Amino acid sequence: MQPFHSIRWKLTFAYTCVVLISISVLGVYLSVWTENSYVSSLRTELVAESRLTGRLSANLAPSGMKAIDPLAKQIGNDLGRRITIIRADGTVLGDSHHDPSTMESHSNRFEFQRALKYGTGWTIRDSSTLKSRMLYVATRFGDGTHITGVARVAESLSMLDVQRSKIHRAFFIAALIAFVVAAVTGAKVSSNITRPILAMNAIARKFAKGDLKHRVEVNDKPGDEIDELAGTLNVMAYELRTMMSELAEEKTMLGAILSKTDSGLMVVDNHSRIRMLNPAAAQMLGVTPSQVQSKTLIEGILNHDLSELVNRVLRTGKPASLEIEFAIPDQTFLNVYATPLENQDGPNGAVIVMHDMTSTKRIDSVRRDFIANVSHELRTPLASIKAMAETIVLRGRKDPEMALKFAENITGQADRLAALSEDLLDLSKIEAGQTAVHKENLTVADMVVKMITEFTPVSARRNIELASIVPGGLGVYADSDAVCQILTNLIDNAIKYTPDGGKVTVSAVQAGNRAAISISDTGIGIPKEDQSRIFERFYRVDKARSRESGGTGLGLSIVRHLVESHGGRVTVQSTPGEGSTFTFTLPRG
Repeated sequence: MQPFHSIRWKLTFAYTCVVLISISVLGVYLSVWTENSYVSSLRTELVAESRLTGRLSANLAPSGMKAIDPLAKQIGNDLGRRITIIRADGTVLGDSHHDPSTMESHSNRFEFQRALKYGTGWTIRDSSTLKSRMLYVATRFGDGTHITGVARVAESLSMLDVQRSKIHRAFFIAALIAFVVAAVTGAKVSSNITRPILAMNAIARKFAKGDLKHRVEVNDKPGDEIDELAGTLNVMAYELRTMMSELAEEKTMLGAILSKTDSGLMVVDNHSRIRMLNPAAAQMLGVTPSQVQSKTLIEGILNHDLSELVNRVLRTGKPASLEIEFAIPDQTFLNVYATPLENQDGPNGAVIVMHDMTSTKRIDSVRRDFIANVSHELRTPLASIKAMAETIVLRGRKDPEMALKFAENITGQADRLAALSEDLLDLSKIEAGQTAVHKENLTVADMVVKMITEFTPVSARRNIELASIVPGGLGVYADSDAVCQILTNLIDNAIKYTPDGGKVTVSAVQAGNRAAISISDTGIGIPKEDQSRIFERFYRVDKARSRESGGTGLGLSIVRHLVESHGGRVTVQSTPGEGSTFTFTLPRG
């Protein structure tokens, strides 16, 4: 801290300035008062002398004006003043110090004009003749009926100037002495004031470092504000020490809880920097707390999904959850829930809770593998059944008609089982993420026309109209095989569940950065209570009719997984007896 910026020096400076200003104001006042008093007293004397001179001049005026000048010189010599006798028109008749014939008219002199008008006039100005500051006092005289002239008496104010200089010098010396005394006194007084403040400042610095055992000395002086402040600091230190002890105990307890819990817990600030990570979270993420402390999520965890989830929570101020796969160090699946930490100014961080779902995912994987293996094993006997059935149909022995009927049934069932096996394999691959996705820019209209062309023979046999309402320029960025499979399943379902003579319409619109493709039919519709479950595996609204139409119950489940693998969503709107509309979205190309 710079010394001259301290309270001590500020108080000393203020005290000294007050003293100097007070002495200066007093000096100016006394100087002005002395001058006014001196001028007033001198003016009274000069008024009496000018009146006497006027009466003497009035007595001489009848005998002749030539005696006026000697009179003026004689009176001036006797009084030691400058005497000037002026005619009423301003002409100088006599002057004690100069030849009146060489002097200019005094008609424009202020004191002359005032004397003519009011009887007496005075002023202070520099004399052009005597080259000094003069006090002029003039009175008029005459014979009682008219004004004859003006008698003026002047006195130099040089003595006043000398006395005023002496006064100023005396006050300067007094001010200098007062400055020294005030500075010393102010320094002493301010030191007495600031000494306890400096002591409290030193103790407060120790408080700031966490050392709360020290106390400020209290003098127990009633009404002393500094003493009261010292007492307040001591109370604050005691309260803070108690509070910090409680916080330390709570921190220890919380640390024990966090270290023993199986759930992963992490705290980040409003810049996504990691502030706390419990051991369970560190184990799940394959890091150590010291490695990621104070780093951002993307720097410490290296996972974009987790970083994006937390950033969205911080941005929106709303909780969110997400299932995230971590490939490093081992393949791990975590169910992550993030919620904002709120204060008066809004979110200032987030708490992240993680649950390890790896074992559950592995069980699901085993189940999918089981279905895939069962389906794979069924293909061989199904092929044999189909071959025998075809042989019976071709040879037809004792009862050709019966053999033909059974053979056709066997063939139909074998085809259905084969389709079921294929769908199971497809669904298993899609759910396991084993289906290769090769995204490219596709034109929706071309894909729809292709599908309609393939289904035209089937729809024509049942007199079902197939229509397309797709803009020519609408494109998507997706896998062409996946889009074909989605359209195939949805159009096939629409035709199966639409009565003869009905209509199936494929349409598409732009929805922001996505394309929404809809397949509408005029079929039997879906009851409202079933609409939320139709995308589940093997779920059928009308099981008997579904089997008759050759459905496996897996088509819509495959559609949902394919759409979601592209980041889209599939929905249904249906009214029983009027028809259904399936809509799925894909990213635009």
